[in-house]
Amino acid sequence: MQSYELCSDMLDVVLDMSSIYGNPNNPFDTDECSYAVIKLSNGVLYLRPVNASLALVCLIREDSFEKQGIIDYNSKMLVKAIDEVLK
Repeated sequence: MQSYELCSDMLDVVLDMSSIYGNPNNPFDTDECSYAVIKLSNGVLYLRPVNASLALVCLIREDSFEKQGIIDYNSKMLVKAIDEVLK
């Protein structure tokens, strides 16, 4: 339950920041390289927008996040595959 609340809170933070600094009509109006990272005491929260109404949010162990390049690549490929399915 705590993990769900953390992911939900991260979405709230990103949406709040987007309403201030971004496009209020489309909070995930970003390019393919956009992502958000929040470091916690027990891991890392990672968010990557998929489209205007869908985002990928992951809770990752900090030692696994040292390979951020692989995580970025895999999340980009997942977002691309989801986008192709939804078209």
